[in-house]
Amino acid sequence: MIREWGETALKSGERVRMSCVEGPDVRWAPRIERMLGHKGGKWNWQNAEVLRRETGLQARFAILRRGARPFANVMIAEAAGVGLLGHVWTDEADRRQGASSILLSAAMADFRQRGGQALILGTDFDTPPYYLYERFGFKGIEPKSGYMTWHAETPEAFESRFFAEGKADIEPLDWPHWPVSAPLFTGDFGGGVRCAPAGLFGRISSEGPLLSLLRDRAANEGGEPLSAAKNGEAAFALVQRETRAVVAFAASGPHPLWPDAALVDVYAHPAWWSHAPALLRKVFQGAKRPLAAYSDADCPAKAGALAAAGFAREGRLAKWLAIDAAKTRWADIDVWTRRK
Repeated sequence: MIREWGETALKSGERVRMSCVEGPDVRWAPRIERMLGHKGGKWNWQNAEVLRRETGLQARFAILRRGARPFANVMIAEAAGVGLLGHVWTDEADRRQGASSILLSAAMADFRQRGGQALILGTDFDTPPYYLYERFGFKGIEPKSGYMTWHAETPEAFESRFFAEGKADIEPLDWPHWPVSAPLFTGDFGGGVRCAPAGLFGRISSEGPLLSLLRDRAANEGGEPLSAAKNGEAAFALVQRETRAVVAFAASGPHPLWPDAALVDVYAHPAWWSHAPALLRKVFQGAKRPLAAYSDADCPAKAGALAAAGFAREGRLAKWLAIDAAKTRWADIDVWTRRK
């Protein structure tokens, strides 16, 4: 579906159409895919998925266009009031005309009007895009990090409400978890090893890593949950029933070093670590290979969860992982195993 947002003027004075394409929209899909085709790989796959089929995710592409040809874009993919802002693009011939600022202003106003509470994005630190996003109220999550967040209220008020204790369900990873997992992994909740099988270390957005897991799911058994994969891959989210927040996440996959072992991990909001052992067991149930996991001294709750799930500590790697973007804090890494 396309919603018209009227006309707007570029810095040159030219007036162009501003619209919002809400996926799925098979008519506009090829036009937007062509404009964003430079993204490549999993990002092109993601655009095709949300533009061509119903995913359970709200994906909105704010575009500037001349007739049927879009030349600038801002995407917000969202669920439960939390959005991933990305694919900010202007065709080369139309740059320096204020297109990105026009679309950011319109897309964020629309997000706020619909009750949106938080946006997360990733860019390079100390670059023109970083400072552009700062002008729109985004803030870096820590010194020298390119990951940025925007909140309709204070971050503390959002986190208190979003991660509130209550009833929760374990669900196989799916599209609606994609945006609502980002507040967990970008949050200042301790821990450097956050999801080793997905490559999540330190405070970074889960946008890219979880997208890779979603694509793996689609490639496996025609889109069956990762838990059905024959190579030991699995991914589950613990979802708060009322807010739909991902309050804990666990995944497993082949170990990148040891062909006869699997790598597993779990991460949780501080209020939800008591649920981590059950979530871990869900991930490795039926596993026939030895399991390896890692924790760090910055997150003692994970060590407790691994021990409760039957893992034994095997050794320690001293000062092995930088747990901040500025690389000023280094953590010891503990190695854990669980055998059949």
